[in-house]
Amino acid sequence: MEFFNVKAPGYIYKINPYIPGKPIEEVEREKGIKNIVKLASNENPLGPSPLALKAVKHYLKNLNRYPDGSGFYLKHELTEFFNSQNSMKRTLLKSENFILGNGSNELIDIAVRTFCEKDENIVSPFPSFVAYYLAGEQLGLKLKISSLKNYALDLDDMHKLIDGKTKVVFISNPNNPTGTFFSNDKIINFIKRVKDGVLIIVDEAYIEYAGESLAENITTADFPNVLILRTFSKVYGLAGLRVGYGIGHKDLISLMDRVREPFNVNSLSLVAAAAALSDKDYLEKVIATNETEKNYLYGEFKKAGLKFVETGANFILVKLEGQKAAEISEKLLNAGVIVRPMDRFGYGDMVRITIGKHKENVKLIKALQKSILFSAK
Repeated sequence: MEFFNVKAPGYIYKINPYIPGKPIEEVEREKGIKNIVKLASNENPLGPSPLALKAVKHYLKNLNRYPDGSGFYLKHELTEFFNSQNSMKRTLLKSENFILGNGSNELIDIAVRTFCEKDENIVSPFPSFVAYYLAGEQLGLKLKISSLKNYALDLDDMHKLIDGKTKVVFISNPNNPTGTFFSNDKIINFIKRVKDGVLIIVDEAYIEYAGESLAENITTADFPNVLILRTFSKVYGLAGLRVGYGIGHKDLISLMDRVREPFNVNSLSLVAAAAALSDKDYLEKVIATNETEKNYLYGEFKKAGLKFVETGANFILVKLEGQKAAEISEKLLNAGVIVRPMDRFGYGDMVRITIGKHKENVKLIKALQKSILFSAK
């Protein structure tokens, strides 16, 4: 018998890899259930903008060509988008202030690889987005973890963890998996307390649901050590195409571009994202639908006496008093609804539920009732 004998660095063996869920089709086959509702991955249930779909279809004939490695047109659209919202006429953004990635996940990884050395550390909240921890663990960096306070980031505690070896601080706003978020004033006050040599990454994957972006309140010139991350995976409904972007000082972006792989964003992602960005009516529809369905679920949970964390995103963290999240999630799955149990995040009696379409949310409530979480009312 042959054995694999190529050794990896010791820290690689300590990584707990991200475990994705099975495809819906495979779950349906295994369970013998049709029309399973997936409310586990914080996806946009309405799908992409019609303009994005049209752009993808139109571009298919060009797939023999390599993507635009600079993302020229998408960056142009991004500058127009943000500068049009610059009502205070602050310093305008330019293409050099943007970096594109294979989702914002890749940009997290690029930032850590660009700026961190072996003896440095990263400050991150927990529970939060798993990509923060993986980015550090893959380089053998020390992680300094700050616990949440009332399900929200404890900014004071995070500041206390910063020392002379800290290179990167992650702030998720809103935070995944809790949905809590801060006003930009509080984020700015935190940034001002941190020394210039520390890179502060503000992850705004869900910011469209919560309110105004930090990018509309600060300039890259005044805050050169801040990288703002955004994605087209959530509100824009392009999770399957994997495209995100970062906003920062031109020198910060220039250094990250040296580490970025050529052609890291594919052609269909580039054209779909640019088209989606221009479809403001569809964006408003997605946000309004999410707000309506969020309030519907709030009301149903309150009727049932279930506690939950009010959210600024497209998911809700729900507490299952006296129940185990893993067991209830399995019962819901058998009833045709997929949610995300939070036991791996330290919440053994909580599940994270994506806000779906109304009929999906109704099915969820009925499944919860049948799972003996609460009696029908």
